[in-house]
This record gives sequence, structure tokens and C-alpha cells, in this order.
Amino acid sequence: MPKQYRKKPIAVEAVQWTGANVDEMIAFTGYDFHTVDPQDRGDDPDTTAAVFDKLHGTWVHVYDGQWIIRGIQGEFYPCADDVFTATYEQLPDGN
Repeated sequence: MPKQYRKKPIAVEAVQWTGANVDEMIAFTGYDFHTVDPQDRGDDPDTTAAVFDKLHGTWVHVYDGQWIIRGIQGEFYPCADDVFTATYEQLPDGN
């Protein structure tokens, strides 16, 4: 029988990809982020960028409006805006 678990309250850093803030994303991820040209999007034309997931050793598609989160092991991963808003709240400045 499955048991229920609650996510531990941890602080994460995140930046929202607007489709135009390339320099901010590169500064945040340490060059583990790049845009994807329209001709390179293959079967997923909504992909506008990619972020490198160090834990799994692969590039992950990113869509405009998604948040890029730095996880507790320093990894980066995208999160949809509605999921991010439901899961995280902004901490007061200085935290």
C-alpha cells in the first residue's frame, strides 16, 4: 500500500525563461543552458531552449515561461509555471 509523503521545505534558486533572457540564464546555469534554433527543434516545435541535467547526463527541453530550478545537488531542471507557482513561494529578500 503506498504511503503519503510531504516535500521537505527547502529553499531553491530559480529563474524564469522568458524566451529573451539568454544572458541571465547562462549566468545562472554556468553555461549549462542554450537556445534551440527553430530548424533544430525536430518533433517538438515549442522547444526554445535546453538546460543540461548533470544528474542524468542529458539536455532537457525548455519552453518559454518555464522556470529553471537549481536543485539541492546543483543540478538544473525545468518546471512549468503552474507547477512552480503551486509548489514554491518567494522568500523575503536576503534569504
